[in-house]
Amino acid sequence: MSHWIKRGVKAVIAVAVTASGAAAQAYSFSCVTGDVTPGSNAVGCTTVGTSLASWSLLGNVLTIQNASGAGNGSVITGISFDSSLGDTVALSATQGAGVLYTTGGGAHLPASLNWTVDFNFQPDRKPTTNGINAGESLAFNLGGVSLADIQNGSFKFGLHIQALPGGRSEKLVTTAVPEPESYAMALAGLAVVGGMAARRRSRG
Repeated sequence: MSHWIKRGVKAVIAVAVTASGAAAQAYSFSCVTGDVTPGSNAVGCTTVGTSLASWSLLGNVLTIQNASGAGNGSVITGISFDSSLGDTVALSATQGAGVLYTTGGGAHLPASLNWTVDFNFQPDRKPTTNGINAGESLAFNLGGVSLADIQNGSFKFGLHIQALPGGRSEKLVTTAVPEPESYAMALAGLAVVGGMAARRRSRG
């Protein structure tokens, strides 16, 4: 194998591994309560809510994202955190255009969850379009929190997502299960690496 081919293989492998690693940082939410019709409080969770909202943790920066897409008129409003002693949560100094949040409010999660809510955030003024609309995100700076803390439940957060199709609204809470796209990207990266290795062995 020539020098340039070897360099090309290494570059492709590096890109594949980087892409799969970055994609694996996207996680979904689980729905805990939802409105079947506007104004009702019946439990009516659907997969619509869980597919629209996702979160990622990069270093100490937590990002909550509302998926972009045609027909997604939903908005993420209140966000609440249940933390351990010594953990801190603060809005990132840089917020996206049209995403204006402040402390207070929160997601008003069901009492049945038995959360001790330590930090609450809400859009800083009406209308709720100052929340996280389709294609937008909001970043928080965390202190004393790792991905393992979220995975084992010692640090939790939930949100209220409104204006779902049909006028629905839902309350969502964290889950450490990667988004399906994350699995796909990771498998694609492994496939590229495996294919390159196989070709190198067949030529050796």
